[in-house]
Amino acid sequence: MALNKEFLTSVFEGIEKPDDRIEKVLKEYEADVTGLKVNRDQVLTENKGYKEKLEKLTADYGTEKTGFQKRIEELETKIKSSGSEETKAFYEAEKKQIQDMYAAKLTDAEKAIGQHKAAHDELYSEYLKVLKNTELDRAMDAFTNLDPGLKNVLRDVFWARYQFDFQNVEGERKLLNKEFRNISDTLTAFVGTDEGKRFILSSSTGGGAPGSASVKPPVKNPFVKGQENLTEQGRLFKENPTLFARLKAEAGASG
Repeated sequence: MALNKEFLTSVFEGIEKPDDRIEKVLKEYEADVTGLKVNRDQVLTENKGYKEKLEKLTADYGTEKTGFQKRIEELETKIKSSGSEETKAFYEAEKKQIQDMYAAKLTDAEKAIGQHKAAHDELYSEYLKVLKNTELDRAMDAFTNLDPGLKNVLRDVFWARYQFDFQNVEGERKLLNKEFRNISDTLTAFVGTDEGKRFILSSSTGGGAPGSASVKPPVKNPFVKGQENLTEQGRLFKENPTLFARLKAEAGASG
């Protein structure tokens, strides 16, 4: 079942300002489905650039700091071996001058590295999100019987249930969960469960997708902050995961 205005009109029947809510849901859906794919190459390229610049900044800082420490050690040796108070005072003054100059220089370098690292970490988070969704797209495309109208709902459910990150396995970095399963294997196992079977197209005549039967929407959105209704949320999740996800998104609920 496609997620379009006609479908959402039936979903939001009886709810205040349905046109505004339908427009919001469709925009969010479009961003979720196509946004990452459109920006994928840009995000990957920018992440590589950030990483390379961060490595250069860190290397330059290390070289600068090593040079500073070596110069200070040389002056301290001269101070200790000075034959007169005048010579000792001269080297101590030079040492203080270098310390003052390098203190400001190294502080600026540390600040630049910190700012760039923060920007890199933010982009890396988006980079990881792109990679994970790319892998999930491939895994979902491998299933010929997934309900296309529920793929975005499946995506939300899958990421809410499973966490993936890079792990080193025999010298290779792989995206795995805590059980060392990749995204494809995890999705295969999930759609074999009772919960996952809801996202598989029904083989019965005219039955449509499991869990997509017409369900009268609640008078009030059970996800609205301050008016949460866990019983109603549970009912919707079991009877109509599409409506469940849409109302959740419309209310801006997380988790």
